Amino acid sequence: MSPAPPPDLDRPERIDALVLAFYDRVRPDPVLAPWFADVDWPHHTPRIQAFWKGLLLGVQGYSGEPMSAHIALHRRLPLSGAQFDRWLELWTATVREGYAGTKAEEAIARATSIAAVMKHKVLSASASAG
Repeated sequence: MSPAPPPDLDRPERIDALVLAFYDRVRPDPVLAPWFADVDWPHHTPRIQAFWKGLLLGVQGYSGEPMSAHIALHRRLPLSGAQFDRWLELWTATVREGYAGTKAEEAIARATSIAAVMKHKVLSASASAG
């Protein structure tokens, strides 16, 4: 009997697990760790889980303005394109290793778009501010 295929990201608890697995990779990552060193994880994790549940499942619960938060972070500890690229690389690997299906592919596609927009706007904001 062949093993069951990986699940899709079609349930809130699967998205919660994905976000936890992703941050387990981010925290020790040499490229990203400095930007996540002072994160208030008990506050941040549920917010990001709510963000992804909203994007992928339409579940209400996220409120926030992530662009402003990332621009503020960039002003405290400057980011480069490398951090956005690494974030996307780890996100994609985490999704691919644990999930498969329409929602999993959507999670990767949306992350790709988010990373591109964030990278452009955050790095542009510093150029225009300086």
